[in-house]
Amino acid sequence: MKQIALLSLLTMSLLTACGGASDDLDTTLIPPPATQAGGQTTSTGQQATDAPLVAPTTTTAALATLPPSPTAAPPTEAPTLIPTLTEEASPEASPSVEASPTIAISPTPSPELFVPGQQDGGTLSAGGAKAYLVDARRFQPLILFVEPTNELNVTLAAYTGDQTGQTTPEGVMPSATADNALAGRPEILVLSPEADGLNTLVIRAVAGEGSFAARLFDLTTPASGVVIQQPDALAAGEEKTYSVTSRGTRPIIAVADPTDQSDIALDILATDGTLLTTANYSGPGGVETAYVLPLGTTDYTVRVREANGGSANYQILVIALE
Repeated sequence: MKQIALLSLLTMSLLTACGGASDDLDTTLIPPPATQAGGQTTSTGQQATDAPLVAPTTTTAALATLPPSPTAAPPTEAPTLIPTLTEEASPEASPSVEASPTIAISPTPSPELFVPGQQDGGTLSAGGAKAYLVDARRFQPLILFVEPTNELNVTLAAYTGDQTGQTTPEGVMPSATADNALAGRPEILVLSPEADGLNTLVIRAVAGEGSFAARLFDLTTPASGVVIQQPDALAAGEEKTYSVTSRGTRPIIAVADPTDQSDIALDILATDGTLLTTANYSGPGGVETAYVLPLGTTDYTVRVREANGGSANYQILVIALE
């Protein structure tokens, strides 16, 4: 009997111990039953409440705040990087960089030229002078015609290069001069340059004072007052004449320039054939010039001949000043 009682006692102790362990497992190892909204019944048949049966641990709370990590599929090709313009990188927000100012360099102004067909004037007293810069071409004559008034007596000179800084160039010999007329009478200068380039024409008052008018011509440029301007030729022993009528008392000017080495002579005749003036000073290949001062409107004849009776080729220019 003692053995049966002892066995019963041991069995009851074991059952008591197992019941305690079962309670501990229910509270620590088995998760709380799943809940659904609306107080529906769980899979165990018990009525669920909105509040969880077990409060989440610290680890559970931390994991609940992390977003799920999506599984990214590997790219099949290299992505194209497109820069995104943010507000900080926008052109309005970017600081502007000012370019260094460009310093404009003004070119040195070219000196003003006196050109064929142009006229000018001024006033001079004794010792005074005025210079004009011209751009001359080789063997193409320039004709400067100057009309002084009152008792002004002028001389003309041509210098090679730009000598406009001094109207009486020192140490420079003139390439052409004209000092043939009396006070108040026109002077005419012919420049036949031997090279292209700038030349300086100077009008100087040697006596008296007064105003003057200066005109520049060449053999091919149309200009006011030009009535004949053409190339021509002479056969051996031939002469050619050209008729011209003055504009009142304004001068008549004639120029003949041989284009070969002929020796041209130039005459101006009155209506009745009287020889009024002649020009034959330059020699073979040289330009000849002559002018007359009419007393009123008058008809004249300009005659061109070869001084030695030979043939000649030449350019003729006849001007009736207005």
